[in-house]
Amino acid sequence: MKPFTFLVSALAATFAVAAPAAAPAPEVPATKDVEARSFNFDVSLLNGLQKFNQVNLNYLLNINAVQIHLLQNLASVNNFNVLQFQALFQRQVFDVQSLLHLQALHTFLQFHQLGLFNGFDLSGLNVNLLNLGLLNNVGVINLQDFILPNVIPQVQTVAGQLRVGL
Repeated sequence: MKPFTFLVSALAATFAVAAPAAAPAPEVPATKDVEARSFNFDVSLLNGLQKFNQVNLNYLLNINAVQIHLLQNLASVNNFNVLQFQALFQRQVFDVQSLLHLQALHTFLQFHQLGLFNGFDLSGLNVNLLNLGLLNNVGVINLQDFILPNVIPQVQTVAGQLRVGL
C-alpha cells in the first residue's frame, strides 16, 4: 500500500503547492467571515461524525486514530462539502473501495491537521473524482471473506471502543 500512499501524497502535495493564494479579505470580524463561508450540513447523514456503519471500518478508524470530527471544522471554516464522504459513513460492505475512501479521508484530515488548508475556500474541491477502485473492478472485492472467523470478536471489541474526541 506504500505506492498508493505515495501516489495520494504526491497528488495532494501538488494540489497544496499549486493552489492559489487567498485574496486579502476586507476588514470584517472573523466570526462573520467564517459564518459566511461555512458549509451547512446535517451531521446525522455522517452518523454524527462518531463512527461508520461498518464494523471493520470502525476497527480501522480506532486503531489508526482517525479524527473524523475534524470534518465539521473543515465544513464550518473552509466551506468543504463533507457530504462527499457520506457513502463511506453509510456503507455496510467492507471492500477495497471502502478502504480507498478511508485512506483518502485519513490523508485529507492529516493535511488539515498540518494546516495546509488554512485560509483556503474548499467549496470547489471534489475529492471523488479519482476512483481507483474501478481499475480492473478491484473495488468490489469483499474483504470480509479474508477475515478469519476466530478474530471477528476481537475486531468487534476494538471497533466498539471508539475514542471520539470532540
